[in-house]
Amino acid sequence: MNIQTADVALATLAESLGAEHVLTDEAVRAFFSTDLFYKGTPPCAVISPGSVEQLAAAVKTIVESGLAVVPRGGGLSYSAGYVADHSDAVVVDTRRLNQIIEINQEDMFVTVETGVTWQALDEALEKHGLRTPFWGTGSGKHATVGATLSQNGINYGSGQYGFAGQSVIGLSVVVANGNVIKTGTGGNDQAATPFLRHYGPDLTGLFVGDCGALGIKVTATLQLIKRPAVTRYAAYEYGSSDLFCEALSEIARCQVVSECFGFDPGFTSMRTTYAGVKDGLKLLSGVATSAESLGQGIKEAIKVAAAGRAYLDGIQYSIHITVDGCDEDDATLRLATADKILSAQGTEIEASVPKVMRGTPFPDPTIILGHNGELWVPMHGIVPHSQLKALLKNLDQYMNDQEQVIQEHGIAWAITAVPAGPSGILVEPNLYWRDERSAMTESYLPDTYLSQKQRYPANAETKATVRHLREGMIDVFRALGAAHLQIGRVYPFLESRSPDVQALLKTLKAQLDPQGRINPGSLGL
Repeated sequence: MNIQTADVALATLAESLGAEHVLTDEAVRAFFSTDLFYKGTPPCAVISPGSVEQLAAAVKTIVESGLAVVPRGGGLSYSAGYVADHSDAVVVDTRRLNQIIEINQEDMFVTVETGVTWQALDEALEKHGLRTPFWGTGSGKHATVGATLSQNGINYGSGQYGFAGQSVIGLSVVVANGNVIKTGTGGNDQAATPFLRHYGPDLTGLFVGDCGALGIKVTATLQLIKRPAVTRYAAYEYGSSDLFCEALSEIARCQVVSECFGFDPGFTSMRTTYAGVKDGLKLLSGVATSAESLGQGIKEAIKVAAAGRAYLDGIQYSIHITVDGCDEDDATLRLATADKILSAQGTEIEASVPKVMRGTPFPDPTIILGHNGELWVPMHGIVPHSQLKALLKNLDQYMNDQEQVIQEHGIAWAITAVPAGPSGILVEPNLYWRDERSAMTESYLPDTYLSQKQRYPANAETKATVRHLREGMIDVFRALGAAHLQIGRVYPFLESRSPDVQALLKTLKAQLDPQGRINPGSLGL
């Protein structure tokens, strides 16, 4: 790094953004060089632009100085997507770009700056009786719209509406020269109303799932739908992995549920309820207020309380669903269809998990610590239904082969599974191990919660073992042709593409980022 050139660039940025938004303190730089699992090289600075214009000008300044630009949203990722491997980089903290620009109830779209969180967006839309089809992740208290689109996540609403990227109509993206590219009809040269995504080639899709490697998303326009009038819940237990897989695939193919979560026995034994249920009255209040009427809400809250925190103890495989309807008849019909599928070879159990999740959809992300304060890291792969049973079998076999080292280091593991549209299932192994908590991890959780969790000393050897296990599981996924979200610098994206596709991706990268300064290394680019 040319220190003199970098100093000039940082001085220019301080002048344009304000010195308080250009941070070079060692502790701050170290904080922004880690995600939930990976630790990189601290950047030379962290900047926080307050407008699209500021960010565009900052990117131009940084790139022209020969530094790299690394975009970051809420920070709750675990695939090194914003973790740079050299110090001649500037991290762009996008969270000050948090304005909701327009809620258009007539044309049914909302335009936001990409630093807005899913929780803030959903709360703003609720006042109008509206929602985006995909409406956030469980980490939506912190997760930003832009970062989620870069990762292309799934969660709330995905049972019917798929990935986050499928709810996007258009984007504004800052590229390496500081120009702003607009996609969809919002990029029209005259009346630029961003009401439609598809007009010619799908340029919006180019920047969805790119992990910030092609540009920095600064605004996003999302589809709107009417909020459901009625919501129903159900849950089922299965006695074997095969029955679990068959039920999960069939409910995915039918697309009658809004959310669907499958847990293996390991997950239910470690987390018998959704993260945060221990907060008791707070979450029961959420269950009560999320129902259609106060009376109905109180009944649902009493059911959750009666089931207790350990109601999944002894449960084998389980599936938990939420069903939305435009009215009572619609919700009843959808639930009956789901029940016919899921009860065919399963046994219905109390639906506390989906009730609590809907009651408090954006809790503090307590899942990032295990029950006794262990660190947590997941990984995932998406496979077609025809490969689901083989994937679970192969993951079990791989982890059983590693049993000695797993026992030696006291590592625990479990699996969750979620439909990824009608054609596949996302399988997520979760790993837990005893290790030192980072300042970044602690920043997401209240002190009162952290004080209840055991602290552990740094444990580099066990963390290296966890990393080895993750790499092995990636090989298991790859052998079955799995796809991935949140690719970052971990999953084998570019190297697993055909030569023609590799060449196309490299050409696109070179056109948008000739010097390779925008999040270099992400996607393998």
